[in-house]
Amino acid sequence: MAKILEGLRPFQKAELIIMMLLAFAIPFSWLAAQYCEVALLLCAVLKLVFDQKFKMNEAQLKLKWAYIIFALTWFIYLIGMIHTDNQAEGWDQVSKKLGFLIFPVIFIISDMSYMNRNRLKAIGYALVFSCILFFMINLVHAVYDVIFNGATSERFFDQELMQLFYVHHSYLSMYTGLGLMFCFLEIFGESSRKVKIINVIAYILLVVFTILIRSRAGLLCMVLLFIIQWIWLTFIMKKKKIGYIVGGVFVFMVVGTCIAFPQSVARITSTIKNLTSEHSSDHRLVQFKGYKAVMEDNWLFGVGTGDRSDETMASYYRYKAGIVEKISPEMAEYIDIVMADKYYEPSNYMRKDVMRKAAEVGYDPEVVGSNLVEYQFIRYAIDNEINAHNMFFETIISVGVIGLLLLLAYFVIPLVLWIKTKHVDLLYFSFLFMMGFNMIFESVFEVQKGIIFFCFFNALLFTLSFRVKRSEIEESHSEKV
Repeated sequence: MAKILEGLRPFQKAELIIMMLLAFAIPFSWLAAQYCEVALLLCAVLKLVFDQKFKMNEAQLKLKWAYIIFALTWFIYLIGMIHTDNQAEGWDQVSKKLGFLIFPVIFIISDMSYMNRNRLKAIGYALVFSCILFFMINLVHAVYDVIFNGATSERFFDQELMQLFYVHHSYLSMYTGLGLMFCFLEIFGESSRKVKIINVIAYILLVVFTILIRSRAGLLCMVLLFIIQWIWLTFIMKKKKIGYIVGGVFVFMVVGTCIAFPQSVARITSTIKNLTSEHSSDHRLVQFKGYKAVMEDNWLFGVGTGDRSDETMASYYRYKAGIVEKISPEMAEYIDIVMADKYYEPSNYMRKDVMRKAAEVGYDPEVVGSNLVEYQFIRYAIDNEINAHNMFFETIISVGVIGLLLLLAYFVIPLVLWIKTKHVDLLYFSFLFMMGFNMIFESVFEVQKGIIFFCFFNALLFTLSFRVKRSEIEESHSEKV
């Protein structure tokens, strides 16, 4: 720690420590992370006034156009208030998404020239340590419940594992995904043997944690990150012998997971089975059918920042009404009674029972049976006020195609700059890949757990990846003279 802070001025030290605390706080408490966000902004302003004397880093100013585009994401939600009926929800959304404005401002005004790879590593280690600590605390508590309170083995999986500190498994898998890539780079980077061993242990723990929390998107994303790591090691770094060994280890890990943790893999296989079966489906697919109409009707400007939830729910109700019209109100009422607060896919026994009842009261059993799953899942979406579960579609519904273009800019701008510089930052690339992949399955920016994580690490990694070198600035000045 002393070496990392060595040579830094007081405001620089404070800024780095706050960033480490922010990274550490993310898995445990979004509120604590938000306090760190405010502290980081305050520190950046004070640093600009008293330390930098209102002079900003020219290397970062070269990228001001990108920071401005990033910040426009917040402004589009603010503009969306113009045609919003639900003002209370709208202002809640605007305040919730302040991270899209705050972090670009911080990384424009604060001179980050002191931020090198070693100091980035300190922030990365803070996140990795926090994820592992989060895992171990909850794991110890689960072991205690199994031994002394008679809990079953399910206590180690999914949301049951996180009874002390609850975070939705989709977000935890994003945190562990970035931690995995960080540890991987440390293992195969210029680190000491001791550091490599520590990171191997941390990598294994993060893999086990990801498996136990059983996020479908998280598990698939982890496998894809394995593939990215193997390609980078084997073909980019051209360490083919090590690459083949690592590839074998990855295959062993995937196969071992399928054998040792069938419960985790079953979530993925059951989804595939449901999507390919005649009378099955996935709740996200049914929800998409439910809100598809409102997205298509409002694709240009969206329904307004505060009306997204109301309009989505109204669309769900309309979709449900269409199903009720097919199966009849009487059968819909019977399903509500039989299933009560059960929202899972009906078993074959339940399906036969509902179809038998339909035949008794004079309705087509096949029509009722073929619509049973969709009725169940749309009822679940309504009763639990489920959002779109897709950040790209969620954005279109809220603020239209302009908002979607601004969201896509987070991925397109780095890609263009990488093509221009002919150099790809693997850590940043993996981070963007992981976030984009998870946005297909989750409305990541509807909660602070996703907003702060993305906005902070995106601004940090973008700055370090594309910051212009001092020599290039001096060369540019000499050409102007």
